[in-house]
Amino acid sequence: LWSRGLGEVYKRQGVVEEELSEEDLELKKKLDLYVERLTDVAKELRQAAIDGLKNEVRSSTSSMTGVPKPFKFLKPHYGKIKETFKIYNDNDPQKPLFADLLSVLAITMSEPGTNEALQFALQGSKTGITSWGHEYLRTLSGEISNTYKKRVDAGAETDLKDLQFLIDEIIPFNMHHNAEPDAVDLCLEINRLPLLVDQCTEHNYERVCLYLLSCASYAADPEEYEISLNVCFKILRLRQAFPEALRVALKLNNLDLVDSIMKECKDLATLKQMAFMIGRQKIPFHVRNEELNAIISNNKLSENYKLVAKDLQVLEPKTVEQVTKSQFDEAKGPLNTSAVDSSKKLIADTYINAFVNFGFGTDSLLTNGANHWFPRNKESGKFVAAASLGLIHMWEGDEGMNAIDKYLYVPDDNIIAGTYFAMGLTNCGIMNDFDPSLQILLEQIRSGKDIYKLGSVLGLSFAYAGTNRQEILEALSTLVIDTNYSLEISAMSALCLGIVFVGSCNVDVLNIIMQGVTDREPSTLETNKLSIYFALALGLVFLGQQEKIDASIEAVKVVPAPLGKFMTYTLTFCAYAATGNVLKIQEMLHGCNDHLEAKDSLHQIAAVLGIAIIGMGEEIGIEMAFRTMNHLLQYGEPVIRKTVPLAIALLSLSNPQISTMDILTKLTYDNDKEVAQTAIFALGLIGAGSNNSRLAELLRQQASYSLKDSDNLFMVRIAQGLLQMGKGLMNINPIHSDKFLLSNVALAGILVATFAATDLKKYNMWKLPLHSILLGTSSLSTILCYSQ
Repeated sequence: LWSRGLGEVYKRQGVVEEELSEEDLELKKKLDLYVERLTDVAKELRQAAIDGLKNEVRSSTSSMTGVPKPFKFLKPHYGKIKETFKIYNDNDPQKPLFADLLSVLAITMSEPGTNEALQFALQGSKTGITSWGHEYLRTLSGEISNTYKKRVDAGAETDLKDLQFLIDEIIPFNMHHNAEPDAVDLCLEINRLPLLVDQCTEHNYERVCLYLLSCASYAADPEEYEISLNVCFKILRLRQAFPEALRVALKLNNLDLVDSIMKECKDLATLKQMAFMIGRQKIPFHVRNEELNAIISNNKLSENYKLVAKDLQVLEPKTVEQVTKSQFDEAKGPLNTSAVDSSKKLIADTYINAFVNFGFGTDSLLTNGANHWFPRNKESGKFVAAASLGLIHMWEGDEGMNAIDKYLYVPDDNIIAGTYFAMGLTNCGIMNDFDPSLQILLEQIRSGKDIYKLGSVLGLSFAYAGTNRQEILEALSTLVIDTNYSLEISAMSALCLGIVFVGSCNVDVLNIIMQGVTDREPSTLETNKLSIYFALALGLVFLGQQEKIDASIEAVKVVPAPLGKFMTYTLTFCAYAATGNVLKIQEMLHGCNDHLEAKDSLHQIAAVLGIAIIGMGEEIGIEMAFRTMNHLLQYGEPVIRKTVPLAIALLSLSNPQISTMDILTKLTYDNDKEVAQTAIFALGLIGAGSNNSRLAELLRQQASYSLKDSDNLFMVRIAQGLLQMGKGLMNINPIHSDKFLLSNVALAGILVATFAATDLKKYNMWKLPLHSILLGTSSLSTILCYSQ
């Protein structure tokens, strides 16, 4: 009956007319009479008709829950009313008033895209625009935006002088009537955001800035993004919201704005709060106040960290057995029967001990029993053990240097090299006018043994990350360029330059790294997997700089594939890190489409990681990236599948969500050993510093399952150490301050750790230790210290 009977009735008769009440009939007759009188010869009658229609329409807009009845009854007459308007003489004083009326009627009666409401408003009296209500102003705003867009597309003048009187009325009205988003939207559409600055009051500036900052994430280009943040900064500064303004200045990475805010603020408590924020971001900045400088330089970080640990009663050193619960494993695997496997176990124990006692200055393995622990390890084990002392004495500065200085005089090159490494860790993020470690490490780079050079280069990476120190560039340039040095030293030196000059777009660093790559034989670069660190170093120099990489992309094209293509993808995702740029994510996805041989698929590692790095900045991007990873796991090549767990971890650093844990746990039992190992490591990354009990139980189950596979068990131990890093006081997520700020130094460390884990088989994960894990964790600060 519905589909046939009523359908046929509708076709024959049209829509059934609504029955009108007596009141509605009277209104309809009145409006019809007004329309007829618009063409009357008598001027007084025309004026009365216009006034009558305006009064009826205006009274209806005050409670608009649907289409008002005057609009409904006047719609059949709209064409006639427009024709009548054309008859009026341009000099007739009634014509502007008539135009005002037509402009209001057009919001429901005009055809889409005609912008008739705006056209009639321009011909109207140009007064009392706001008296017609929010809906009318919202329609005018939309049509002003459409007009501006058409002018831009046509290359016409975009100064909007003819529309300025409307803009000057709409924006203040919206700002003072709880419609701040409408005002911001209009300013965004017509590229007039600075108009908001003078309209903000103490009652609405927070809502305006919150909405504008949310919109900035979806800006069409970097210029619009920067304008949005600058307008927010001006508003917050004008309202003396100094901490909030500082966050925006840090987001812009503009030290001049940071300096201006610090000078303008006079409240000492607020200045201290802002000093902690600057210190957390790890940018080189100085003020005249010594107390504030100590906070910015993180000189008090170790002291505050230990105070928090004391209050939480976690200052007591924790043993490896307390972390791994290995004493409860009844089955005995090959770790206790093989000398090689015993070395793996010792290195794993060293890592766990360093991670769990991170920054506490004491432990149960090394600080009190180093003379007993060092002889049990072999070459790389001694290097790691000495370097781990730097983690235990993290942020202690001179006190930490005194604690590890004695190991520079032992008769073992590996311990000495590891100690140089530890010196950098001890001073990580600490800005000291005397730079006690700088000259020591630079001296070894100039004249020390190769292994000393390697330890010193890694130490400099930690101690001076993000500081743009020119003396480091001068000292390391030779190690990068000179082909007489091993590729390991050159790659680590290039990486050190990338970390020290992270996000700086330094042309000299770019030229040195490019020369270091082009001067080497392509066959050497292709066979040695450490060559990918040249690509990462180049990407770190342009981290977060977006379109500034265009010239560098062209320069990289001279490098032959597969490294050249890998460098292109790495540069791209580093430049657009945490931006959520959809076009760049699509570019990464295109790189994953091809089914290539293993030797030609190096760039697909960067493409998979790039999807996560670009999308990690906002929730929608993270969700979409997760879905993409599921597709890649099902249909991707082996090189893609083994990289997917790392990409998933990047999307959920120190955030062990159940869905993420389930995916990675399933992959730890994958038939592909490399997929299983990267999944185990990824579990450590997502749980780093969280002490998550569910994840701890999953890792213990994985340890029991992997007792007969020493490589997998090694990775489980690393993951267990990361899980309880700093006894739960740490966080390795580079995005902080309510997911608003991205720490370039922290992200650089995470990227180095992730790159090291992309090919664990080639890197020989225990003979060449995962130095980069140390960087990824040590580059970040504890949240609890700052809340304290």
